[in-house]
Amino acid sequence: MPHADQGIARIVVCAAATLPVFFREDLEGTCALCRQAVRFRPHVPQVRVLVCLECFIIHAEPGANCELMDDAIEELAALGVALPLA
Repeated sequence: MPHADQGIARIVVCAAATLPVFFREDLEGTCALCRQAVRFRPHVPQVRVLVCLECFIIHAEPGANCELMDDAIEELAALGVALPLA
């Protein structure tokens, strides 16, 4: 199966653009499902499908989870958010 870097789009769960801004360099886009404005980090893969957090919660299969990219883990830690890593 091809890896995401080989042209398979990744779903990127994004913050709604109405939420407070934590990073000035955030990029803006549109949720592929509900079309609301979203913000995402500049380090997300170029081949992607943007989905707002609300749509992810509504449409995700039971038990679905997200993979946090290394850059996101470091940024959350800088904000003081400790994540339980397996």
